[in-house]
Parts: sequence; structure tokens; C-alpha cells
Amino acid sequence: MTQRHLLYLSAQQLSAFPWKGGRLGVQTSFPATTEGLAAFHDYLQSRRDHLFYLLLNIADEGFQFETIPFLQGRDRDVVLKRKLGQYFFATNLSLALRLGFDKGRRKDERLLLAGFTNAQAVSPWLSVLQSLDVALAGIYSQALLGSRLLRKLKVPDGPCLLLTLQDHSLRQSFYDEGELRFSRLAPLHDSSIGGISQALATEAAKMHQYLVSQRQIARGQPLRALALVHPQAAKSVAAASAGNPAIELQVLTTDEAARAIGLNAGLADSRSEILFLHLLATQPPAQQFADGELRHNYRIWQLKKALSSGGLLVLLACLLFAGKHFYDTTRLQEQTDQIQAEAAQASQRYNDVARTFPPLPLDNETLRQVINRYQTLEQQSGTPLGLYRALSRGLEAAPQVDVDAIAWQRGALPGTPVAVGNNLPGDESALVKGAIPMGPQTNPRQVLALFERFLTALRRDPQLQVTVQQQPFDVESGKALKGGSGESTPVRPEPRPFTILITRRVAP
Repeated sequence: MTQRHLLYLSAQQLSAFPWKGGRLGVQTSFPATTEGLAAFHDYLQSRRDHLFYLLLNIADEGFQFETIPFLQGRDRDVVLKRKLGQYFFATNLSLALRLGFDKGRRKDERLLLAGFTNAQAVSPWLSVLQSLDVALAGIYSQALLGSRLLRKLKVPDGPCLLLTLQDHSLRQSFYDEGELRFSRLAPLHDSSIGGISQALATEAAKMHQYLVSQRQIARGQPLRALALVHPQAAKSVAAASAGNPAIELQVLTTDEAARAIGLNAGLADSRSEILFLHLLATQPPAQQFADGELRHNYRIWQLKKALSSGGLLVLLACLLFAGKHFYDTTRLQEQTDQIQAEAAQASQRYNDVARTFPPLPLDNETLRQVINRYQTLEQQSGTPLGLYRALSRGLEAAPQVDVDAIAWQRGALPGTPVAVGNNLPGDESALVKGAIPMGPQTNPRQVLALFERFLTALRRDPQLQVTVQQQPFDVESGKALKGGSGESTPVRPEPRPFTILITRRVAP
């Protein structure tokens, strides 16, 4: 499994945390100097095939509310790109967060546009990542992760100010209905418990005035604030804000927040970076700030992982297929062995029974030859039924033809020419004699046409060989054929005899 690392960037330094076994590992810090960048380069050199997530907590983060018409697909992407370019033209670290739709007839979409306006604070670190082709899964904002933290803490919906401490800074993030509306970072000059308490009370009061001026909350409406501090500082923080009726401060210890998000270990002080990094590792948001160019190596990593997973699936399928065939082969072998055993038992029983029979006058080999010879003779002998059926089909085509005699014989008939009688064993021949009746108006051409139709019907059978020995009329080329349609000479109405030889080849 690919090793994951979480990077936390503040104004002073970048910290790297390996993620192992569902918890953050030992922190490695790199100051925001040339030496720190070189050390970070060396750190990545041995981890180029690992996966990295970058969490930003810097002051140069802007937020803008915008409303666009209801759009979908590519049209929406074009409008969002233009809006982000208008507000954050000097950076490519920006995104549009959907806040919902207006309830009017147009159903306009409400958006929160967020972006980091000072790219110089981030670009040196990104350049190091890109120079080593490291897979960067995404760039995330601590302010946007705050909405996930509020849901984990089960904070009721409504206006809420989340106050968190980081290294030398105090972040104030305003949420409404669980979604981020505004966030700012203020410096923290005194990190003692008293200094933290005073800073939280002062910044909360300033934020209340700002939100009232921006009409985010109504005038005279108290601001609900949630402060994350170490358990040792909880009482001091609560006491510092007790005298301000405009602030309804709820103090939540870092230990309680850690348990709510599934982090077993408590925090050493009031700083909350570990909480947000744990949230990022366990539930990374779908939206992040890195564009396609920054995530190019991550897409390659995803492709490699998909190919590797696909290869494992194919290998598993092949193993299952091979296992099934092995099982089938084993089962068939068992069945074969069983059948062979049964056959051996049956053969043994047959031999036992056969030994009780009286001895035959012939041995088995001689008896087998006699039976084979008998079967050959049976195949060669036969009746003229097949040839008669073929002749009947010819008579169906020419019903006026009369058959007077049929001389059938297996093989060639006596007196048959050699070319015709070159028959194979099993062939049959028949000499058919017949006549075609003549009517008062019948002419020779009609008789010959009828005779030709009879011959054509016989020759449709590929097994038949038909030879005409006598035509109904003499049709030699040197003699004139009388009896055409315009001929006035009458023809005697005696039947016109014919003789044909039919040879039928029987397949062996």
C-alpha cells in the first residue's frame, strides 16, 4: 500500500507528518528559507513514490460571495473559471464552493469563491514537489476543513464563530448552516494562557462588530463562538469573555475534539494543527485548490494504481478459473476411475458367465470374419425399391408416359456397352420400355417435348444416369421432323415406343 504523508504549511515553516496505522507519525519541520527548501528536497528524494496532501494555514486567503444563473456541465465550468479569474487573477489556487440555490423563480446558484492571493508563499514548496514528480493529491484549506470539524462536534446549525490556535496565529472562521462564510488569520504575540485568553476575547469582539457591519448577523444578536483550547486553559478563556454579552462563548477542550474525530491521543497544548491533519487524512474533502497541472503526477499515480488493481483482479480471476478447472479435472478423474473399475467388474462378470457356456465350433476371430462378410453381403444385396421411387418421380412430371416393362438387375445389364456399364459393385440398372400415347391432334414435337420433360425429371436425381436407347421419333439430323404446328399431314395415332437405360449408383 502506498505510504501517505501530510504536509502542513504556515507562514513560518512547512511540517511533514507520515500517516501510519491510522495515526500521524513523527513531525519533520522545514523553515521557510533556502536551507529549508533544500532540506525538503532531500526529504522528498527518498519518498518520490509516496502520496502527499498539503494543508495550508496562511493569512493570504480571500473569500467572495457570488451568484450565478442555474447552469450545468461545461457552461457552468466556463462561468466559474471566469469568476475565479476576476477575483483571484494572480493565482491558480482557487475554488468555487456551492452554498445552495435561491428559492426564487430563477433558482440562481449561490457560491463561495475562495483562493490564496499570495502565491509566493506556496509556490517554492510546490516547485520542489513538481521537480521530483511527486504525487500531490490536493491542496486544502484549514478554514474549509472547519465545517467538517463542526459536524464531528455536533454543533447546532446557525451562525457560529470557530476560534482555533496554531503556531503563532489565531484563526477565526465564521460558519452558517454548517458552511464556511468567512475566515481570517490574526497573529498571536503571547502564547501564555493569559495571552491566549485575552486574544480570544478581543478577536471575538472584533469579529462580532465586523459581522454586524456585513449584515451576517442582526444588530444586537449575540454571536455564538466556539473556542478550541487545551484543558488547562479552558477556565481562563471562559473567564476572559464572561463580561461581554455580545459573545456567547463555548469552550471546548482539544481532548474532547480529539475524541470526537477519532484521535485517541491527546494534544500537548492548545494548537489544533493535529486535529485538522487527522481530519484531512481520514476524510479528505472532495474540493481542493490544486489545478490539473499540479495534480498531473497524482493522476499518473491513480492510473498506475488502477492498472495494478486491475492486474490483481485478473490474476485472481485466473486463479479462480484454474481452481475450477482443477476441481473439474479431479472430479472427472474420479468418475473415470470409478467407471473403469465398474467396467473391469462387468468384464470379470462376463468372463465368468462366458466360461459357463458350451464351447463353439469356431474361434472368436473366425466368427468375427464370418459376421463381417455377412454384413458386406447384406449391404450389397437389395431390391429395386429405390430405383422404382426415382422412376415414379419422373412419371409424376410426365403422367402421359406409359411404362410397359422394367428389366432390373444388380450391376450392369447383359449387352450393355462398356462405357455405360462401367458400374461399381452395388450399383443397379434397369432397362425401361414404354410408350407415349398419340391423340388425333398430337404432333411429333409435342411427343418429343413430353419425352424430354420425363428425362429431365429423372436426371434431377444425381444418383441416376439415364441413357436413351430408342426415341419416340427418329430425330437424326439428316431427316426432317414432320408434324409441326403448321403441318397439315395427319399423324397416325399409334403410341410411340421408347427405350431408356437407367443406372443408379448406390453409395457403399
